[in-house]
Amino acid sequence: GPGRVRQFVAESPDGEWVGSVTVLVESPVDEVRFGEASPVDQAHLVGVFVRPEVRGTGVTEALFREAVAWAWSLSAPRMERVRLYVHEKNPRAAAFYRKFGFVPSGQRIPAPGDRGEQELEYVLGREG
Repeated sequence: GPGRVRQFVAESPDGEWVGSVTVLVESPVDEVRFGEASPVDQAHLVGVFVRPEVRGTGVTEALFREAVAWAWSLSAPRMERVRLYVHEKNPRAAAFYRKFGFVPSGQRIPAPGDRGEQELEYVLGREG
């Protein structure tokens, strides 16, 4: 339905796109698109991209703050958690997600490409 996908974009002062993240709203009744069926109403962050030259400048944090705040602002359905997947060979991204407050759930899915690699699910629980 409407409002089930929202894209957040970071722009440089001269208007160039320097980062983006997309939020998918997932409910237990939905067709499964990624990983396991959703046990709860949750937001799923996908398509995280930040240009190399702005990494480490706060752009990623700002994008994530906005995306997660939007997820928590939804009331029908109310999001119980935010999740994302990170490739097992991307420790830099994993470190950022952990610092932001995401924790590994223990769920894993095969990474695209059939090389036997995995993506790990990270989850941010709702507080209060």
